[in-house]
Amino acid sequence: MRGFCLSLLLAASAATPPDVQKWLERADATRNAFDEAVISARATEVADGKVTGSADFDIYTKGRDRGVVVFRGGKNDGRKILTSGDHMWLIVPGAKNPLPITPNQRLMGGAAIGDVARLRFSEDFNATLRPETERVDSRVCRVLDLAAKSAGAPFPRAVLWLDAAETLPARVLFSLPSGKAAKEVTFTKFSRLSGRTVVSEMEIRDLLSADSHAITRLEYLDYRRARIDDAVFTPEGARGL
Repeated sequence: MRGFCLSLLLAASAATPPDVQKWLERADATRNAFDEAVISARATEVADGKVTGSADFDIYTKGRDRGVVVFRGGKNDGRKILTSGDHMWLIVPGAKNPLPITPNQRLMGGAAIGDVARLRFSEDFNATLRPETERVDSRVCRVLDLAAKSAGAPFPRAVLWLDAAETLPARVLFSLPSGKAAKEVTFTKFSRLSGRTVVSEMEIRDLLSADSHAITRLEYLDYRRARIDDAVFTPEGARGL
């Protein structure tokens, strides 16, 4: 019965031009549930089915371009990564000055800071819908070819697979300017929060690394609405978290 209903849904979509921009906005909403929030998260490296490392951290986020990642425990305990506009810094306990970094700075394994802080499909890319559906695991998906709006984007092209039944992101494959596949993200779990569907787990593969089969699993353990003072998003304010 579900397959029959899905067939009707896809047929109706073919008859009426889809609002692809709305699909991208819905995909973004699963990763950016609230304009201001504190998110507790965990990154785990897995190689050959075995856990090789993990890190816990909190993400303080406000709007599109302000965030602070605070590492909790482990060898990076107390380190912070601050994002404000187009600028990013690493703040190390005991160091006098913050160190400028880029969105490609590694969080752990194949996961970069940009994976948890900055990506917005609806704002960063133009999308073209492919005529045929494809499967990601057991999910029937619409497929969108994405072209970056910014000429300086690190990944000028990508392919996004969206669950056809629920318009949720299933997988995205990013490519370098040369066209070579560079990073694959699979959205593996979702949960309901305050009436919204949010990503609770995703897996990232760095296709350019020596071990391209290793994954970094990002788990979003807790989302909390918050009112965060603007001063937090300065080097001095971030040090106090």
